[in-house]
Amino acid sequence: MIQESDKDELILKVLDGIATPDEIQTLARWMETDPSNEVYFDQLKKAWNLTSGPIPSEERVEHELGNYMEYIRSKHRKYSIGLLLKYAAIVMIPLLSVIYWLQLEKDEIPSQMAVGNPGIIPGEHKAMLITAQGQTIALLPSQERDICVQEDFVVKNGQAGIVYQDSKKAVSTLQYNTLKTPRGGEYTVVLSDGTKVYLNAASELKYPVQFDSKKRQVHLSGEAYFEVARDTNRPFYVVTDAVRVKVYGTEFNVNTYGIGGTQTTLVSGKVGIRGKSSGQEYMMEPLQLAEFDVNGEFKGIRNVNAGTYTAWKEGFFVFENEGLEDILNRLSRWYDVDVFYGSEKVKGYHFTGHMEKYEDVEIILNAISKMVGVHFTIKDRTIVVTE
Repeated sequence: MIQESDKDELILKVLDGIATPDEIQTLARWMETDPSNEVYFDQLKKAWNLTSGPIPSEERVEHELGNYMEYIRSKHRKYSIGLLLKYAAIVMIPLLSVIYWLQLEKDEIPSQMAVGNPGIIPGEHKAMLITAQGQTIALLPSQERDICVQEDFVVKNGQAGIVYQDSKKAVSTLQYNTLKTPRGGEYTVVLSDGTKVYLNAASELKYPVQFDSKKRQVHLSGEAYFEVARDTNRPFYVVTDAVRVKVYGTEFNVNTYGIGGTQTTLVSGKVGIRGKSSGQEYMMEPLQLAEFDVNGEFKGIRNVNAGTYTAWKEGFFVFENEGLEDILNRLSRWYDVDVFYGSEKVKGYHFTGHMEKYEDVEIILNAISKMVGVHFTIKDRTIVVTE
Protein backbone atom coordinates (compact mmCIF):
# COMPACT_ATOMS: atom_id res chain seq x y z
CA MET A 1 0.00 0.00 0.00
CA ILE A 2 1.19 3.53 -0.75
CA GLN A 3 2.38 5.60 2.19
CA GLU A 4 1.20 9.20 2.24
CA SER A 5 4.78 10.43 2.04
CA ASP A 6 5.49 8.25 -1.01
CA LYS A 7 2.37 9.14 -2.99
CA ASP A 8 3.73 12.05 -5.03
CA GLU A 9 7.01 10.28 -5.69
CA LEU A 10 5.21 7.26 -7.12
CA ILE A 11 2.95 9.43 -9.27
CA LEU A 12 6.00 11.27 -10.61
CA LYS A 13 7.66 7.97 -11.55
CA VAL A 14 4.56 6.96 -13.48
CA LEU A 15 4.43 10.31 -15.26
CA ASP A 16 8.12 10.14 -16.16
CA GLY A 17 7.66 6.66 -17.61
CA ILE A 18 10.16 5.02 -15.25
CA ALA A 19 7.73 3.18 -12.97
CA THR A 20 7.84 -0.60 -12.96
CA PRO A 21 4.73 -2.63 -13.83
CA ASP A 22 4.34 -3.45 -10.13
CA GLU A 23 4.45 0.24 -9.19
CA ILE A 24 1.88 1.12 -11.83
CA GLN A 25 -0.39 -1.67 -10.61
CA THR A 26 0.06 -0.45 -7.01
CA LEU A 27 -1.05 3.05 -7.94
CA ALA A 28 -4.02 1.73 -9.90
CA ARG A 29 -5.13 -0.39 -6.93
CA TRP A 30 -4.65 2.57 -4.57
CA MET A 31 -7.16 4.52 -6.65
CA GLU A 32 -9.72 1.76 -6.13
CA THR A 33 -9.30 1.20 -2.39
CA ASP A 34 -10.66 4.45 -0.99
CA PRO A 35 -13.13 6.99 -2.42
CA SER A 36 -11.00 9.79 -0.98
CA ASN A 37 -8.17 8.74 -3.27
CA GLU A 38 -10.44 9.32 -6.25
CA VAL A 39 -11.51 12.68 -4.84
CA TYR A 40 -7.83 13.61 -4.59
CA PHE A 41 -7.65 13.48 -8.37
CA ASP A 42 -11.23 14.31 -9.37
CA GLN A 43 -10.98 17.84 -7.94
CA LEU A 44 -8.63 18.72 -10.78
CA LYS A 45 -10.08 16.51 -13.46
CA LYS A 46 -10.80 19.46 -15.73
CA ALA A 47 -7.06 19.53 -16.44
CA TRP A 48 -7.80 16.68 -18.86
CA ASN A 49 -9.38 19.22 -21.21
CA LEU A 50 -5.98 20.86 -21.66
CA THR A 51 -4.45 17.74 -23.16
CA SER A 52 -4.90 14.84 -25.50
CA GLY A 53 -4.42 11.62 -23.63
CA PRO A 54 -4.39 8.38 -25.61
CA ILE A 55 -1.31 6.16 -25.53
CA PRO A 56 -1.69 3.66 -28.33
CA SER A 57 1.46 1.56 -28.36
CA GLU A 58 4.33 0.44 -26.17
CA GLU A 59 7.02 2.30 -28.09
CA ARG A 60 5.19 5.61 -27.56
CA VAL A 61 4.63 5.30 -23.81
CA GLU A 62 7.85 6.97 -22.65
CA HIS A 63 7.70 9.64 -25.36
CA GLU A 64 4.10 10.61 -24.62
CA LEU A 65 4.59 10.68 -20.86
CA GLY A 66 7.48 13.08 -21.36
CA ASN A 67 5.31 15.28 -23.56
CA TYR A 68 2.59 15.37 -20.90
CA MET A 69 4.99 16.37 -18.17
CA GLU A 70 6.61 19.12 -20.23
CA TYR A 71 3.22 20.46 -21.26
CA ILE A 72 1.96 20.57 -17.70
CA ARG A 73 5.19 22.23 -16.52
CA SER A 74 4.89 24.93 -19.19
CA LYS A 75 1.26 25.63 -18.30
CA HIS A 76 1.60 25.60 -14.53
CA ARG A 77 5.11 26.84 -13.66
CA LYS A 78 3.76 29.12 -10.94
CA TYR A 79 2.40 26.19 -8.93
CA SER A 80 4.22 24.06 -6.38
CA ILE A 81 5.55 20.69 -7.46
CA GLY A 82 2.88 18.94 -5.38
CA LEU A 83 0.08 20.73 -7.19
CA LEU A 84 1.87 20.24 -10.49
CA LEU A 85 1.92 16.51 -9.94
CA LYS A 86 -1.76 16.43 -9.11
CA TYR A 87 -2.58 18.20 -12.38
CA ALA A 88 -0.46 15.79 -14.36
CA ALA A 89 -1.90 12.81 -12.50
CA ILE A 90 -5.37 13.75 -13.66
CA VAL A 91 -4.17 13.20 -17.20
CA MET A 92 -2.60 9.87 -16.44
CA ILE A 93 -4.86 8.09 -13.97
CA PRO A 94 -7.48 7.12 -16.59
CA LEU A 95 -4.61 5.60 -18.58
CA LEU A 96 -3.09 3.49 -15.82
CA SER A 97 -4.83 0.30 -16.81
CA VAL A 98 -3.73 0.63 -20.43
CA ILE A 99 -0.16 1.62 -19.53
CA TYR A 100 0.03 -1.34 -17.15
CA TRP A 101 -1.05 -3.65 -19.93
CA LEU A 102 1.45 -2.12 -22.37
CA GLN A 103 4.38 -2.39 -19.98
CA LEU A 104 3.73 -5.99 -19.07
CA GLU A 105 5.68 -8.57 -21.00
CA LYS A 106 3.67 -8.60 -24.20
CA ASP A 107 2.12 -11.84 -25.26
CA GLU A 108 1.40 -12.53 -28.85
CA ILE A 109 -2.15 -11.73 -29.85
CA PRO A 110 -4.07 -14.95 -29.28
CA SER A 111 -4.06 -17.12 -32.36
CA GLN A 112 -7.82 -17.43 -32.34
CA MET A 113 -8.01 -13.71 -33.12
CA ALA A 114 -6.44 -14.34 -36.49
CA VAL A 115 -8.36 -17.46 -37.44
CA GLY A 116 -10.99 -16.67 -40.04
CA ASN A 117 -10.19 -12.92 -39.83
CA PRO A 118 -10.54 -11.53 -43.37
CA GLY A 119 -8.48 -8.40 -42.71
CA ILE A 120 -10.60 -6.27 -40.39
CA ILE A 121 -9.30 -2.72 -40.72
CA PRO A 122 -10.19 0.56 -39.00
CA GLY A 123 -12.68 2.93 -40.54
CA GLU A 124 -11.73 5.67 -42.98
CA HIS A 125 -13.04 8.89 -44.48
CA LYS A 126 -15.82 7.89 -46.85
CA ALA A 127 -19.50 8.70 -47.32
CA MET A 128 -22.41 8.83 -49.73
CA LEU A 129 -24.03 12.09 -50.84
CA ILE A 130 -27.68 12.02 -51.89
CA THR A 131 -28.86 15.11 -53.77
CA ALA A 132 -32.35 16.60 -53.81
CA GLN A 133 -32.86 14.96 -57.21
CA GLY A 134 -32.04 11.52 -55.77
CA GLN A 135 -28.58 11.22 -57.29
CA THR A 136 -26.18 9.15 -55.15
CA ILE A 137 -22.49 10.08 -55.19
CA ALA A 138 -19.66 8.20 -53.46
CA LEU A 139 -17.28 10.51 -51.61
CA LEU A 140 -13.61 10.04 -50.76
CA PRO A 141 -11.33 12.92 -49.71
CA SER A 142 -8.67 11.71 -52.16
CA GLN A 143 -11.07 12.32 -55.06
CA GLU A 144 -10.90 16.09 -55.36
CA ARG A 145 -13.61 17.36 -57.67
CA ASP A 146 -16.53 19.72 -58.13
CA ILE A 147 -20.00 18.22 -57.74
CA CYS A 148 -23.15 19.77 -59.16
CA VAL A 149 -25.81 19.21 -56.49
CA GLN A 150 -28.48 21.32 -58.15
CA GLU A 151 -28.79 23.70 -61.08
CA ASP A 152 -26.16 26.45 -60.89
CA PHE A 153 -24.82 25.19 -57.55
CA VAL A 154 -21.52 23.35 -57.33
CA VAL A 155 -19.80 22.06 -54.18
CA LYS A 156 -16.20 21.00 -53.74
CA ASN A 157 -15.05 17.62 -52.44
CA GLY A 158 -11.51 17.00 -51.25
CA GLN A 159 -9.25 16.69 -48.22
CA ALA A 160 -11.44 19.13 -46.25
CA GLY A 161 -14.49 16.97 -46.92
CA ILE A 162 -17.39 18.34 -48.90
CA VAL A 163 -17.66 22.14 -48.87
CA TYR A 164 -20.73 24.24 -49.66
CA GLN A 165 -20.56 27.99 -50.18
CA ASP A 166 -23.20 30.67 -49.79
CA SER A 167 -24.31 31.89 -53.22
CA LYS A 168 -25.77 35.06 -51.62
CA LYS A 169 -28.94 34.50 -53.63
CA ALA A 170 -32.39 34.61 -52.07
CA VAL A 171 -33.77 31.14 -51.33
CA SER A 172 -37.42 30.57 -52.14
CA THR A 173 -37.54 26.78 -51.72
CA LEU A 174 -35.12 24.75 -49.64
CA GLN A 175 -33.35 21.94 -51.50
CA TYR A 176 -31.97 19.23 -49.21
CA ASN A 177 -28.88 17.06 -49.51
CA THR A 178 -28.17 14.05 -47.29
CA LEU A 179 -24.71 12.91 -46.23
CA LYS A 180 -24.56 9.27 -45.07
CA THR A 181 -21.61 7.44 -43.56
CA PRO A 182 -21.55 3.63 -43.48
CA ARG A 183 -20.16 1.47 -40.71
CA GLY A 184 -16.43 1.97 -40.99
CA GLY A 185 -16.75 5.50 -42.36
CA GLU A 186 -16.70 9.13 -41.26
CA TYR A 187 -16.77 12.43 -43.12
CA THR A 188 -16.70 16.19 -42.78
CA VAL A 189 -19.05 18.72 -44.35
CA VAL A 190 -18.86 22.51 -44.36
CA LEU A 191 -22.38 23.89 -44.75
CA SER A 192 -23.23 26.99 -46.78
CA ASP A 193 -23.16 29.23 -43.68
CA GLY A 194 -19.65 28.09 -42.74
CA THR A 195 -20.73 25.62 -40.04
CA LYS A 196 -18.44 22.59 -39.93
CA VAL A 197 -19.88 19.17 -39.12
CA TYR A 198 -17.88 16.03 -38.38
CA LEU A 199 -20.10 13.01 -39.06
CA ASN A 200 -19.25 9.79 -37.23
CA ALA A 201 -19.70 6.24 -38.54
CA ALA A 202 -23.17 4.88 -39.36
CA SER A 203 -24.70 8.35 -39.27
CA GLU A 204 -26.83 10.57 -41.48
CA LEU A 205 -27.12 14.35 -41.80
CA LYS A 206 -29.85 16.05 -43.84
CA TYR A 207 -29.34 19.76 -44.57
CA PRO A 208 -30.32 22.47 -47.07
CA VAL A 209 -27.98 23.24 -49.93
CA GLN A 210 -28.57 26.86 -48.92
CA PHE A 211 -30.24 28.12 -45.74
CA ASP A 212 -33.00 30.69 -45.95
CA SER A 213 -32.97 34.06 -44.18
CA LYS A 214 -34.94 32.91 -41.11
CA LYS A 215 -33.20 29.91 -39.61
CA ARG A 216 -30.63 27.18 -40.16
CA GLN A 217 -31.92 23.68 -39.46
CA VAL A 218 -30.41 20.23 -40.02
CA HIS A 219 -31.57 16.71 -39.16
CA LEU A 220 -29.26 14.15 -37.57
CA SER A 221 -29.29 10.40 -37.02
CA GLY A 222 -26.21 8.85 -35.41
CA GLU A 223 -23.46 11.10 -34.09
CA ALA A 224 -21.91 14.39 -35.18
CA TYR A 225 -19.73 17.16 -33.80
CA PHE A 226 -20.78 20.70 -34.74
CA GLU A 227 -18.70 23.87 -34.99
CA VAL A 228 -21.51 26.34 -35.65
CA ALA A 229 -20.83 29.61 -37.46
CA ARG A 230 -22.15 32.55 -35.47
CA ASP A 231 -25.20 34.29 -36.90
CA THR A 232 -27.31 36.25 -34.39
CA ASN A 233 -30.11 36.68 -36.91
CA ARG A 234 -30.48 33.00 -37.78
CA PRO A 235 -30.35 30.47 -34.93
CA PHE A 236 -29.02 27.03 -35.79
CA TYR A 237 -31.14 23.96 -34.99
CA VAL A 238 -30.16 20.30 -34.84
CA VAL A 239 -33.21 18.04 -34.92
CA THR A 240 -33.15 14.35 -33.99
CA ASP A 241 -35.95 11.85 -33.45
CA ALA A 242 -36.01 12.82 -29.77
CA VAL A 243 -34.83 16.42 -29.37
CA ARG A 244 -34.24 19.80 -30.95
CA VAL A 245 -31.05 21.68 -30.07
CA LYS A 246 -31.07 25.46 -30.55
CA VAL A 247 -27.65 27.03 -31.06
CA TYR A 248 -26.26 30.52 -31.42
CA GLY A 249 -22.66 29.80 -32.40
CA THR A 250 -20.84 27.14 -30.44
CA GLU A 251 -19.20 23.71 -30.43
CA PHE A 252 -21.06 20.62 -29.27
CA ASN A 253 -21.57 16.92 -29.88
CA VAL A 254 -24.88 15.11 -30.47
CA ASN A 255 -25.13 11.33 -30.12
CA THR A 256 -28.32 9.44 -31.01
CA TYR A 257 -26.84 5.94 -31.19
CA GLY A 258 -28.57 3.02 -29.55
CA ILE A 259 -31.75 2.69 -27.53
CA GLY A 260 -30.71 5.08 -24.76
CA GLY A 261 -31.95 8.22 -26.48
CA THR A 262 -29.97 11.37 -27.27
CA GLN A 263 -26.90 12.79 -25.54
CA THR A 264 -25.80 16.36 -26.20
CA THR A 265 -22.39 17.49 -24.93
CA LEU A 266 -21.60 21.20 -24.95
CA VAL A 267 -17.94 22.12 -25.42
CA SER A 268 -18.26 25.89 -25.65
CA GLY A 269 -20.91 28.56 -26.16
CA LYS A 270 -24.57 28.25 -25.31
CA VAL A 271 -27.40 25.96 -26.41
CA GLY A 272 -31.01 25.39 -25.48
CA ILE A 273 -32.45 21.89 -25.85
CA ARG A 274 -35.96 20.51 -25.65
CA GLY A 275 -37.49 17.09 -26.10
CA LYS A 276 -40.15 16.39 -28.68
CA SER A 277 -42.63 15.49 -25.92
CA SER A 278 -42.17 18.72 -23.95
CA GLY A 279 -42.27 22.41 -24.66
CA GLN A 280 -39.74 23.24 -21.96
CA GLU A 281 -36.30 24.35 -23.09
CA TYR A 282 -33.29 23.41 -20.96
CA MET A 283 -30.24 25.68 -21.11
CA MET A 284 -26.78 24.11 -21.09
CA GLU A 285 -23.45 25.46 -19.91
CA PRO A 286 -20.06 24.42 -21.36
CA LEU A 287 -18.77 21.02 -20.18
CA GLN A 288 -22.28 19.73 -19.52
CA LEU A 289 -24.15 16.77 -20.97
CA ALA A 290 -27.93 16.66 -21.43
CA GLU A 291 -29.81 13.38 -21.85
CA PHE A 292 -33.24 12.63 -23.28
CA ASP A 293 -34.78 9.20 -23.78
CA VAL A 294 -36.00 7.95 -27.16
CA ASN A 295 -39.41 9.49 -26.53
CA GLY A 296 -37.92 12.92 -25.90
CA GLU A 297 -38.39 12.82 -22.12
CA PHE A 298 -35.80 14.83 -20.21
CA LYS A 299 -33.45 12.66 -18.10
CA GLY A 300 -31.08 15.28 -16.73
CA ILE A 301 -28.05 17.53 -17.19
CA ARG A 302 -24.70 16.85 -15.54
CA ASN A 303 -21.14 18.16 -15.63
CA VAL A 304 -18.76 15.98 -17.63
CA ASN A 305 -15.29 15.80 -19.10
CA ALA A 306 -16.31 16.87 -22.60
CA GLY A 307 -13.19 15.33 -24.12
CA THR A 308 -14.50 11.88 -23.29
CA TYR A 309 -17.48 12.43 -25.60
CA THR A 310 -15.67 14.23 -28.42
CA ALA A 311 -12.41 12.25 -28.62
CA TRP A 312 -13.70 10.30 -31.63
CA LYS A 313 -13.36 13.48 -33.70
CA GLU A 314 -9.66 13.64 -32.83
CA GLY A 315 -9.04 9.99 -33.73
CA PHE A 316 -9.33 8.32 -30.34
CA PHE A 317 -11.46 5.93 -28.35
CA VAL A 318 -11.93 7.10 -24.76
CA PHE A 319 -13.61 4.64 -22.39
CA GLU A 320 -14.23 5.77 -18.81
CA ASN A 321 -15.73 2.90 -16.84
CA GLU A 322 -17.82 2.15 -19.90
CA GLY A 323 -19.94 -0.97 -20.26
CA LEU A 324 -18.56 -3.67 -22.53
CA GLU A 325 -21.69 -3.70 -24.69
CA ASP A 326 -21.40 0.04 -25.37
CA ILE A 327 -17.69 -0.32 -26.13
CA LEU A 328 -18.25 -3.14 -28.59
CA ASN A 329 -21.09 -1.23 -30.24
CA ARG A 330 -18.60 1.54 -30.95
CA LEU A 331 -16.05 -0.90 -32.29
CA SER A 332 -18.74 -2.54 -34.41
CA ARG A 333 -19.60 0.75 -36.10
CA TRP A 334 -15.99 1.76 -36.67
CA TYR A 335 -14.53 -1.57 -37.81
CA ASP A 336 -17.70 -2.69 -39.62
CA VAL A 337 -18.00 -5.94 -37.68
CA ASP A 338 -20.79 -7.76 -35.86
CA VAL A 339 -20.69 -8.84 -32.21
CA PHE A 340 -22.03 -12.03 -30.65
CA TYR A 341 -22.21 -12.51 -26.86
CA GLY A 342 -21.83 -15.93 -25.30
CA SER A 343 -23.81 -14.71 -22.28
CA GLU A 344 -25.71 -11.65 -21.10
CA LYS A 345 -23.39 -11.35 -18.11
CA VAL A 346 -20.38 -10.16 -20.10
CA LYS A 347 -22.31 -7.17 -21.45
CA GLY A 348 -22.23 -5.63 -17.99
CA TYR A 349 -18.45 -5.69 -17.54
CA HIS A 350 -16.72 -2.29 -17.52
CA PHE A 351 -13.43 -1.01 -18.89
CA THR A 352 -11.36 2.19 -18.71
CA GLY A 353 -8.78 3.02 -21.36
CA HIS A 354 -7.78 5.47 -24.08
CA MET A 355 -6.57 4.23 -27.48
CA GLU A 356 -6.13 5.34 -31.06
CA LYS A 357 -9.14 4.38 -33.13
CA TYR A 358 -6.90 3.62 -36.11
CA GLU A 359 -5.24 0.83 -34.11
CA ASP A 360 -5.74 -2.80 -35.14
CA VAL A 361 -8.93 -4.13 -33.58
CA GLU A 362 -7.05 -7.18 -32.26
CA ILE A 363 -4.80 -4.95 -30.15
CA ILE A 364 -7.76 -3.13 -28.63
CA LEU A 365 -9.57 -6.39 -27.89
CA ASN A 366 -6.43 -7.87 -26.36
CA ALA A 367 -6.12 -4.90 -24.00
CA ILE A 368 -9.75 -5.23 -22.92
CA SER A 369 -9.35 -8.99 -22.50
CA LYS A 370 -6.36 -8.58 -20.18
CA MET A 371 -8.05 -5.94 -18.04
CA VAL A 372 -11.61 -7.30 -17.89
CA GLY A 373 -11.05 -11.04 -18.06
CA VAL A 374 -13.24 -11.82 -21.05
CA HIS A 375 -12.28 -13.85 -24.10
CA PHE A 376 -12.59 -12.64 -27.72
CA THR A 377 -12.62 -14.71 -30.88
CA ILE A 378 -12.83 -13.18 -34.35
CA LYS A 379 -14.50 -15.38 -36.93
CA ASP A 380 -15.23 -14.00 -40.37
CA ARG A 381 -16.41 -10.46 -39.50
CA THR A 382 -17.92 -11.31 -36.13
CA ILE A 383 -16.41 -10.74 -32.67
CA VAL A 384 -17.49 -13.52 -30.31
CA VAL A 385 -17.35 -12.60 -26.59
CA THR A 386 -17.19 -15.27 -23.90
CA GLU A 387 -16.09 -15.49 -20.26
